[in-house]
Amino acid sequence: MKFLLTLLLISGLTAGQWEFKTVPSQSTMTILGTSSLHDWESKVGDFVVSGTMGENLITNLKVEVKVKSIKSGKSIMDDKTYDALKSEKFPTVYFTAESLALSGSKAEGLGVLTLAGVSRTISLEAQTTTKGAGTVQVNGEVSIKMSEYGIDPPTAMFGSLTTGDQVTIQYQLLLNK
Repeated sequence: MKFLLTLLLISGLTAGQWEFKTVPSQSTMTILGTSSLHDWESKVGDFVVSGTMGENLITNLKVEVKVKSIKSGKSIMDDKTYDALKSEKFPTVYFTAESLALSGSKAEGLGVLTLAGVSRTISLEAQTTTKGAGTVQVNGEVSIKMSEYGIDPPTAMFGSLTTGDQVTIQYQLLLNK
């Protein structure tokens, strides 16, 4: 009897929930920043987003970004990025959130971003659009300061070119069952 009651309780709690992952061909992540010379951007080529989608909640959200997949189109800048992010010691950037609230077309909550071996709690807010059964589009951006993660903003040309401390990560994700 206890087993049946437990099974019914678990199935009631998970009704309407589904596991999701990004559809890589239809998802993008871009890092935007400034420098003393010009604004710059880098595209993230290798990332995975996964978790569980419910009616009013996203749970167990996990984002993994391979540092060496961040590309600007300029190899010198890419090398500076990898050095700044300490890619040899920390090859992956992580973001995790136990839960994000879903309300209307908005997802929001707190999560932990781990960058270059330093973890900090950040606030996340994104727009969501249901594309069909088991498919959701998520768009948003988050700004961080590199110095808060112990990262010295990269420099070039013997220090005459400096990057700004703040970077913005923009993402457009297609999440699918």
